[in-house]
Amino acid sequence: GWDYDANFTWSRVDLKVTNKNYLFAQHLVDVINDGSWNFINPNANSEELRNYIAPVNVNKSSSELWQVQGTLAKEFLQLPGGALKAAVGVAYRHESIDNPSANPPDNDNPSERYYSINAVGAIGSRNVKSAFFELDAPIFDQLSLNASGRYDKYSSGQKNFSPKFTAIVKPIEQVRLRGTFSKGFRIPSFNEAYGLPTTGYITTTIDPQTPEGAAFIAAHGGNAYASLPYSYGLTATGNPNLKPEKSTSYTLGAVFEPSSRFSFTADYWHIKIKGLIGSPDYSSIVDAYYQNNGVVNVPGIVVKPGIPDPDHPSALPVLGFIEYSFVNSDSQIASGLDFSATGRFDLGSNIRLTSSVNASYLMKLQKTVGGVVQRYDGTLSPCDVTSCSGAPKWRGTWSNTLDFNDKAFINLTAYYTSGYDMASIDYGGVKGDCDASLGASVYTYRDGTPFKCRAKRWIDLDMTASVKVNEQFTLYANVMNLLDTKPDFNPGQTYSLGYNYNVAWEGAGFTGRWFRVGVKVDY
Repeated sequence: GWDYDANFTWSRVDLKVTNKNYLFAQHLVDVINDGSWNFINPNANSEELRNYIAPVNVNKSSSELWQVQGTLAKEFLQLPGGALKAAVGVAYRHESIDNPSANPPDNDNPSERYYSINAVGAIGSRNVKSAFFELDAPIFDQLSLNASGRYDKYSSGQKNFSPKFTAIVKPIEQVRLRGTFSKGFRIPSFNEAYGLPTTGYITTTIDPQTPEGAAFIAAHGGNAYASLPYSYGLTATGNPNLKPEKSTSYTLGAVFEPSSRFSFTADYWHIKIKGLIGSPDYSSIVDAYYQNNGVVNVPGIVVKPGIPDPDHPSALPVLGFIEYSFVNSDSQIASGLDFSATGRFDLGSNIRLTSSVNASYLMKLQKTVGGVVQRYDGTLSPCDVTSCSGAPKWRGTWSNTLDFNDKAFINLTAYYTSGYDMASIDYGGVKGDCDASLGASVYTYRDGTPFKCRAKRWIDLDMTASVKVNEQFTLYANVMNLLDTKPDFNPGQTYSLGYNYNVAWEGAGFTGRWFRVGVKVDY
């Protein structure tokens, strides 16, 4: 009566990336110094010279994984609600990555690099031994219990046991109550543990309303170097001594099905993570740099000045780089509510309408760093995780489908994302205080007043239709972004990488209304 299974998996991915027409900074300096580049008539430059200032960049990387796994399962006895089932298993896995940087930094000669080629890279490997089990016990028709667990041990030094318990109670036929409790962990990724130095850039401005900002601008004679937006780099390096993140989570929910035509679900979820892997708290670094004339002493963080002002070389330069390694910070808590409802209606003449609503409410999302709580829900943060695309409180969809006797279908789906405060909390912004968030994703007009303190809500509507001509042919037509909704112009969102709108939620608005017509052939 034993069921058994054994399998072996192996995979390898080789990736070759070729970058063309990216300037190599030192070579550009060379042709400027020796006068060999013709700036007046670029067409007069030879192909050889063009290849010199922008040589082809080729980067090769590979990743490999293999795993062997075996499981045993058996039904042991009959309970009032069904068979008691148990399963156990073991696994061994090897994983590795060799992804050198396509543009490694050179601290001795910073100009010996390409301009703007992404420098992400990681090199490392590890083995994993695992053992796991699951027990399914339908005690009786009104109560079902499930328990499972997994133990993992990594060659890099991390190990953990992760249990999970589930209970489903059905007091009456139309109602089911459900709950789960589990503990888990997340091993550091290869990038977090073995990542090569990688830099992302933040665009900001010097705030003239602060004493240090006013002094800095005055020291540079109020020129464009001090008053216009500038970018500083955040350089992260992997840390092989990281510990795994450990989480505790539970859910409580209910399913209501008063009839076959209607159903409704509501679930509460809560997750707490300790030893969260991320960057150290650098939210105060920018202010400290200008307040202390460039001297910043924060453990685990290195601060470097930027390129000096050519007109005022002895004055303090703008901030250049904040360098750090990943750390296990304090904790993070997230909780929320999920809702869904479905209704099915017969409209006569073999026409059926199905309407479904799904909604999520983010009650809390906060991170504790160095004893200080950063509350993210309803704001543009966490920027380090979402690239400043935000954590809206509400998100939802409403889908309505007309079914004409299984021959033709028309669907209309609406998408909703609520607005949020423009403060980027992890970059020093303060929720509800627009003036305190200037320079922290809140842009200003020339006179220093804030441009926009809150992002607008987003609503999008898609319509699809299809007609089944016969068993082999189906015609379809789609109208995406039916109302041609435009994105909210707001340069503080998503790192303001030239998009000036939230690419995470409002991408359909940037594309605009568009149509697609086609035929599907089955044979």
